[in-house]
Amino acid sequence: MSTETSRAPLLAPFRISSLVVAGFAATTAVLSMQLPVGTIQQPGAGMWPLIVSVGVGIAALVLLFTERDASDYEPLTKRSLVVIVGFLLMAGFIVMFANIGFTLASLIFSVVWLRFLAKERWGVVIGGAVGFTVVFVVVFVIVLKVPVPHDPVVSLITTGRL
Repeated sequence: MSTETSRAPLLAPFRISSLVVAGFAATTAVLSMQLPVGTIQQPGAGMWPLIVSVGVGIAALVLLFTERDASDYEPLTKRSLVVIVGFLLMAGFIVMFANIGFTLASLIFSVVWLRFLAKERWGVVIGGAVGFTVVFVVVFVIVLKVPVPHDPVVSLITTGRL
């Protein structure tokens, strides 16, 4: 029996992982659509999370239907949970973003990602999180003028009021 003609069972572990990734991508896409998506000319806050989650979902579905065996995959280990936690963090970022603003959500997301997923030292975590947040705010909010939900930090900086 050659690998070209045989297929692994429908519920093979590598297929289940593709389904899980597709499910997280769908959840993230739905959450990103709760933000204004906008248009290509006037992107909204939910556009990039939506584009990325749709891309990840499509990739997961392509793998689900085209892979024949698990020979190209690493075994699932405890460290594999980092991917799941990463998707959950992205979904949490969208919820935080809509409720507490871009700046604070970016800062919290960066701290959690750098410290607990990347396992960086606290100095790198604080410097990186503040640096990422400043760059994100400057690029997206100030330079590109992407409309974001009310952000108390940006309001304080730009108008002097919360």
